[in-house]
Amino acid sequence: MNMDSGTLRALDKLRALAMLAGLFFHASLAHSPLVQPFFPTADASQAAGLDWVLWPLHLVRMPLFFVIAGLFAARSLARRGMADWMRERARRLLLPLLAGCVLIHVLMAWLFDWAARTVQRPSPMLAWWRTAQAQGLQLPWGTGHLWFLYYLLLLGVLLWVARLLLPARLKTALRELPLWVWALGLPLLLTPALASVSAPHPAPEGLLPQFWALFGFGAYFVLGYLIGPRLAELKRTRWLTLLGLGGALASAGFLALLDSAKAQAGWVLGGVSAVASVWLTLGLLGLALRGLQGGPRVLRYLAESSYWVYLVHLPVLFALQFAWMDAPWSWGLKLPLAVLSTLLMGLISYELIGRRLLSKPR
Repeated sequence: MNMDSGTLRALDKLRALAMLAGLFFHASLAHSPLVQPFFPTADASQAAGLDWVLWPLHLVRMPLFFVIAGLFAARSLARRGMADWMRERARRLLLPLLAGCVLIHVLMAWLFDWAARTVQRPSPMLAWWRTAQAQGLQLPWGTGHLWFLYYLLLLGVLLWVARLLLPARLKTALRELPLWVWALGLPLLLTPALASVSAPHPAPEGLLPQFWALFGFGAYFVLGYLIGPRLAELKRTRWLTLLGLGGALASAGFLALLDSAKAQAGWVLGGVSAVASVWLTLGLLGLALRGLQGGPRVLRYLAESSYWVYLVHLPVLFALQFAWMDAPWSWGLKLPLAVLSTLLMGLISYELIGRRLLSKPR
């Protein structure tokens, strides 16, 4: 699949914004009333309206990332072949996953132990952990916030199998599907997966794959892999208007149901969240293709460094939020301070370490 340089730049920048939105999302959870009872760094200063921003963002940030991953996979396979692409996946995904899971687990275990001993006014989750730790409980192993690397690796294997087994006619037919089929059909496919888990859907951090996550994020990856011929159509004002308005209405319905359902799984909530997720993801993709092909140098630099920043951000963020958990500051100070400080430390570590370890985005 051929992409012009402007499209490549736009996709790289959108991927960077999705990753940086993850940093903001994780920092904001400390001040979210919805997750206050069970988030480790939950702060005493809560922001009542923050959930109205966080959970629509949660519906699109990782779907966007998987769509873009699918687009780049299609391009790389067309240019370089499966063997080279799999070697690249091992270098850019498998090695960071293996090293990151060990290092981050060790860091997080130390941080939780330190916070349990030093924080005077702990969050409900940290107070529970203090008791559990005294009884000998250890921090469980998992993929943590690097779960997306695990699922991208699994999807790479499934893509290899599909390319071997699917007949050429079916592959061609899938690539020729009109945009409206994706916009209407994908929410229907995603609804059972999202209806099977609580809302907002949790991160699939376990060492065993979870069906809803593999199917759900896999669907977005397949969308990206196949939608290349429809990118020009996606930029049209008519599509952007329909997707934006529909996605906004579905997001409002999702928030209303989320408040009343108290995070219970269900078909209605799953269906509304699927519509909001797909339509907002497609709308933001089209908007980025129209508006992010140029842009300032700082955005290009963030596109270059965002992958590294996302890999390393969570221990830094938790250390900061644990450190000032007892401070009587407002969330209006703590949240931007956490985001900017974590971003700054991530960028410094990128210059010192990450730039040498990672190649530039394609």
